[in-house]
Amino acid sequence: MSRENHVPGSVFILMGIKKGEGMEKTTYKWSAYLKFVAFSLLGIFVFFINVPFPGYEIQLGIWKWGAVPAQSNVMVSHLTNFLKAALFTGNFKAMPLIVWGIGVYSIVDLFVLRPDKFWHTTKVAAVFAVFKIVGFGLLCFAMLEIYLGWHPGFMGWFFEPVPSLSDKSICMFIMNSILVTISISIPAASLFLPLLVDYGLVDFVGVLVRPIMRPVFKLPGRAAVIMVSAFLGNFSVGHIAVNDQYKTGRMTEREAVVIGTSFSTVSVGFLMALANNTGLNERGYWNLYFWTAFLITLLVSLIGVRIYPLRQIPDRCYPGVEACPEPLIKKNILKVAWKEALDVAANQEPLISRIGYIMKETIGVLGTVASGTAFFATAGVLLYTYTPIVKWVGYLFYPFMRISIPKAEAVTACTGAAVSFVEVTIPALLVTVGEWSMRTRYMMAVIPVTSIIFLASFVPCLMATEVPVKFKDMVIIWVERMLLSVLITGIFAIILFPA
Repeated sequence: MSRENHVPGSVFILMGIKKGEGMEKTTYKWSAYLKFVAFSLLGIFVFFINVPFPGYEIQLGIWKWGAVPAQSNVMVSHLTNFLKAALFTGNFKAMPLIVWGIGVYSIVDLFVLRPDKFWHTTKVAAVFAVFKIVGFGLLCFAMLEIYLGWHPGFMGWFFEPVPSLSDKSICMFIMNSILVTISISIPAASLFLPLLVDYGLVDFVGVLVRPIMRPVFKLPGRAAVIMVSAFLGNFSVGHIAVNDQYKTGRMTEREAVVIGTSFSTVSVGFLMALANNTGLNERGYWNLYFWTAFLITLLVSLIGVRIYPLRQIPDRCYPGVEACPEPLIKKNILKVAWKEALDVAANQEPLISRIGYIMKETIGVLGTVASGTAFFATAGVLLYTYTPIVKWVGYLFYPFMRISIPKAEAVTACTGAAVSFVEVTIPALLVTVGEWSMRTRYMMAVIPVTSIIFLASFVPCLMATEVPVKFKDMVIIWVERMLLSVLITGIFAIILFPA
């Protein structure tokens, strides 16, 4: 339902700015107020408020499914942990099969549902489609090994322990550390995403921060909520949210690409894993790490939006959709924010319809992520473990890395920077064992987050949306962000951990 079709109610009256200043006397039904306030508060609670939970065991009769340890986390993460324990880490190992089923959907999507999108648009899209097919083949071999304990002899390399992965096999590393997590966290976050983006919250906050977001980041104010929800939820939250905003005319192509590539970083869960593997957590640096990583991400993006290729992406709308840009507000900003939020809430579809729409979009994203991640993560581990290519790429960052990192550790840190383009958790594994300076540990935990883009699941996830981002541009953006991240994070490391 469009805003133009809104029929005013007769219960509440909102007094705004005089005619000619952007607002007029407007009437709203009580349901508009209720939807805006209730759904927004619920969305904030689910995504942003840490809730301590005691440890518990999932049990059905005498059958024990799995245990969840005590923790303080946001509700979306609690739901993710519950599902992971019930469907994977406990006695009921259903998630690998579910991941495979998602992979099946990706193949059906390739050849039946949306063949034109993958085979008849660009050569890059067609190549990625081939990668997805190969990735699905790897998922099939993984199913044989996990459930039947058998795999073909020529696939032994996929199931043998790899020293660089802490003696896990490539198969189990990808399944346990990546695929299962994202296949649960993406739909879990998407289930509650309409509470944040569809009933006025992003519009309300967007108006309030518009004076900052537009001049500083060249983005609409509503991008702030998407950015924070992605940071606390998952990069997929940002991708699905900007996809929806772009397709409804509320963001342009440039704005959607900028948020998708420069603000939708990995979740708090990934940050926690990086902090654990680098030893920052056990040394009491979690809060310092979390907030400085967030700040450095913003500083890098502040520069990135002003250079090629992001600055040259056109500000055009989704084909066939009328633009719905944020108007310029100079006064009465709180009243304007309140009215804009109520406009959205009053004209929005029922919550169940929006959840259904978002979940439908999520399934398409998940299909690409499952098969694409299986391919890219495998290729990345092979390149890192058995070839010098990753180390060679790492030398690109050596001059910047030496500013803050000791010479004896600089090559390893550069290798970590390069391999983060493949998979975001691998750099931390380089400093899990042995004696390393705090600067290097800090660097290996921060730069995979602030560089944002990586092949294992981020790239397939973003390319599965309707946001018209080019793979070439993502590579360039990653190089730029990594160079800036190494430089800025290095400065922070020198200040926080003086030699």
